[in-house]
Amino acid sequence: MRAVAGLLPLDGGHVRIDGIDITKSPTEARRVVLVTPGSLIPHLNVDDHLTWGSRLKKLRVPSERLSTVKEELGINFAGRVSELSQGMRERLSLATALLSCPKVILIDEAFSNIHDRLDFMAAYRKLVADEGVDIIFSTQDRSDGSRSDHLYVMSDGAAEKIS
Repeated sequence: MRAVAGLLPLDGGHVRIDGIDITKSPTEARRVVLVTPGSLIPHLNVDDHLTWGSRLKKLRVPSERLSTVKEELGINFAGRVSELSQGMRERLSLATALLSCPKVILIDEAFSNIHDRLDFMAAYRKLVADEGVDIIFSTQDRSDGSRSDHLYVMSDGAAEKIS
């Protein structure tokens, strides 16, 4: 995932999004966001965190879009990010990624601490589909695969398609 996001060089092969080779594109030009359980900025408050990625890109998040994402993803809390539970932080990181207008969101174990994980994943999938964003997520909980269009299992360093 870090290689797809442009954070690690590839040993070989290519990274293509919508048929466009982005292998040599700089990280900031890829429109790819990597979310991990630690993807947050602790000193920000919730609303500033939600719009952080879009502000970096000099984009404005309309207030109605911000409200919709918060409502659909159950972000009904405020305060500093450092004061939130791990599950709330993960929820916030995933919403922040979506609001940054990516083409692809890579999610590495970032659903693991969300108490209503399956419901949250369904709501998140709907929002990203409405925006035309693709998500790729890794998990150690194979039951999470029930929420995916395709399921792959890593075996001996290669992805093996299961469904």
